[in-house]
Amino acid sequence: MEEPNFSLGNVRDDLLQENDDWDKFGRFWENLPLDPHMGDGGVYRRRKYSAISYDLDADTVRVVDQEGFLQSKEINKLNGGVVRRFEPVDPALLDTPVFRRVLAHFATRIEEAAPDGEQVPRVRHVNIHQHRIVATEGEAGNPTPEGIHRDGVEHIVMMLVARQGIAGGVSTLYDNAESSILSRTLADPGDYIFLDDKTCLHSVSPVEVLAPNPEGYRDMFFLEFC
Repeated sequence: MEEPNFSLGNVRDDLLQENDDWDKFGRFWENLPLDPHMGDGGVYRRRKYSAISYDLDADTVRVVDQEGFLQSKEINKLNGGVVRRFEPVDPALLDTPVFRRVLAHFATRIEEAAPDGEQVPRVRHVNIHQHRIVATEGEAGNPTPEGIHRDGVEHIVMMLVARQGIAGGVSTLYDNAESSILSRTLADPGDYIFLDDKTCLHSVSPVEVLAPNPEGYRDMFFLEFC
């Protein structure tokens, strides 16, 4: 069995610069629309999604026209098997220094980690997901209602943008036999898990609101390199 391949860090500590304006980046999570495709009937997830083509050599981004987001039932037992359409990511987010630096950094890491002699695409298809998981007094939020899973891509960046007024949200990684290998709470803005989706499965525990707050949330940013 292939060894799990993952790493942890914080982008604000590791690669951002003072003029990259994290607060401006985080404001793109303030008005996410409700996810209308929740197979469990939950109304706790707000979401945007876009797909891009990224040219690593030229450092250019082109939004790809897509009919929607599709995962197989084998990959996503809850919401797979149907085309899910979401409001696209705001184009202004794609021009922020935070996004461009994070995208270039992880694309370069994938290239540098490739085995000797393996041809790495210079132009990559990348899925971009913005999630806000909301917890209220009446409903907990479930970041991974499909349970332990993989996303069916090559590599994934899972990055915390903000968390407010909640408990829980513990990320757990598993090997391909579903044995737990790591549990970690992404607690500080910029905390990330970067993993090889072929060698790791993952899940996140539910989030619950902390009294006396009427509502709390967990904002996440995902890059899926296909």
